[in-house]
Amino acid sequence: MTGGERPCVAERRRPRDGGRGTTALGRDRVLRLVWLSLYAAGMAYVEAAVVAYLRLIGYGGGFDASTPDALGVLPRTVVLTEVGREAATIVMLAAVALLAARRSWWERLGCFLWAFAVWDVLYYVWLRLLTGWPQSMMTLDVLFLIPFVWVAPVVFPLAVSGIMMALALAVLRRS
Repeated sequence: MTGGERPCVAERRRPRDGGRGTTALGRDRVLRLVWLSLYAAGMAYVEAAVVAYLRLIGYGGGFDASTPDALGVLPRTVVLTEVGREAATIVMLAAVALLAARRSWWERLGCFLWAFAVWDVLYYVWLRLLTGWPQSMMTLDVLFLIPFVWVAPVVFPLAVSGIMMALALAVLRRS
């Protein structure tokens, strides 16, 4: 190039690392995972705060939702509202994953798995910080109400979330 020529568009947009990315995932994807994680952290806090308020207002903080039968003491409208809240959570996590992913359905799946896993882990962290619950990793919890009531020790969703994070990274590396 002589002094007065401008580089072509492709030359101006080429990353300094030659297009390889700074990690196996690439810098752009890592940044998107950071933003997805921040979104999931904020969402987890909101969900944990809602549960903390429900327990405090409705049950003085002592509601034990460790069995499907415990839900029978709740008014039907509360249970239906909780089902709606769970569905809304899945919709929000899916929507943000679709917005974050650009290339393929595999990338969208990877982003969804990542966001869901981070949200789930941090939900329990926030609950512990806000309410002191769960007392241990073996404390039983109602995990979901969709499509039916799921009850398991807290360690189960945390382990599944760890697997989901590893799977998300594997999917994103390949997509």
